[in-house]
Amino acid sequence: MDHMRERLEGRDYIEGYVRALTHELKSPVAAIRGAGELLQDDLPAADRAQFAEQVVEQSERLQRLIDRLLELSKLEQRQHADADAAPASLNACAERALQQCAARAKQRGVQLSLQGEGASGPWEADLVTLAIGNLIDNAIDFSPEGGTVRIALDGTTVSVSDQGPGVPDYALARLGERFFTTARPDGTRSGSGLGLAIVRRILDLHGGSWQIENLRPGFRVSLRWGPKR
Repeated sequence: MDHMRERLEGRDYIEGYVRALTHELKSPVAAIRGAGELLQDDLPAADRAQFAEQVVEQSERLQRLIDRLLELSKLEQRQHADADAAPASLNACAERALQQCAARAKQRGVQLSLQGEGASGPWEADLVTLAIGNLIDNAIDFSPEGGTVRIALDGTTVSVSDQGPGVPDYALARLGERFFTTARPDGTRSGSGLGLAIVRRILDLHGGSWQIENLRPGFRVSLRWGPKR
């Protein structure tokens, strides 16, 4: 009976996953197709450039979605972090994540600030960097132009905060679910929800935890890295 229940739950999980993935793929595919059809017409140069830019933007969105799906799939197959990995410095991981996000922040007119001192511990540096980078990316998405994303280090805790509108209270408990998203400040839902799902999985592998809170205005996610592999 238990085996049958597990099989049914697994099938429900897969069906739900496929439905959510199909929904996420529809929007960029439709945008690319629409722009491609318009580009077949005799259009002014400015219009052609605009539609060509849409194709590039939506193609990049698809690529990010695929990359994050593959990353999450790999993480979900693991039971724990690598016990043989060299100790990681939260300072070094945060600095690397900030550098990786700097170009995108500049493009969006958002400043990045890194302060504090973090600990070193038995964590996988690449995964810690990925988790922090995903939080910074998310904060950039929700930041107004001219805003600042702050990364604060305090021992085993890394906090990332923005100056955006925050998250509706009803949505706080669902953050980190695959494909769950909330509207961006411009009213769009361009995210996939996979970034925070990856963060939660990385924390689980390291025995860590997170705290999420509205700052009114702004939003903050704090990651506390656990001691175990």
